[in-house]
Amino acid sequence: MEDNPLNEELEREKEKLNKFAEEAQRKGIPLTQDEDFMAQNHKVDILVAEIQKRKTVRQKK
Repeated sequence: MEDNPLNEELEREKEKLNKFAEEAQRKGIPLTQDEDFMAQNHKVDILVAEIQKRKTVRQKK
């Protein structure tokens, strides 16, 4: 499957996102105000969008 490397990267980035979320909660910082969390969330969003885009293109073939 050609998306496998992207899926693996997504899983790694989601793990990082969860760590940032836990850290922000421990510090009592709302997630939307934590810069590290928001930057990581953006990375995850981009990967999800790319995976969805590739699946859509494959379905049209």
